Amino acid sequence: MTFVQAAAESLPFEDSSFDTVVSTLVLCSVDDVDRGLAEVHRVLRPGGQLIFVEHVRSSDPRTARWQDRLERPWHALADGCHPNRATLERIEAGPFEVVDVEYGELPKSPPIVRPLVTGRAIAR
Repeated sequence: MTFVQAAAESLPFEDSSFDTVVSTLVLCSVDDVDRGLAEVHRVLRPGGQLIFVEHVRSSDPRTARWQDRLERPWHALADGCHPNRATLERIEAGPFEVVDVEYGELPKSPPIVRPLVTGRAIAR
């Protein structure tokens, strides 16, 4: 198995070279989420799938306000993480069809990064 370190916004792979891409707690720290998702789409074959497990902006207004208030210090302390990102909405707005989605919580984590979404999206 080979691991390649690269920015999500500039993946060093040929077009349509993967059947599946897995994103696990990474889209919160990508500088340009839409560009990163466009790159994922580019490297997926048509009909390929993006499997994602990501913490997201809370649907609870009180928690979401705390995510907004603490975003800057959390970003500095947590290696570029944006705890208030609406990641699922970015996936849905891109060239993917979300076919499975589940909401939950990231256990044993601070409340601002506890809201979790898992799912699967198909490249259109």
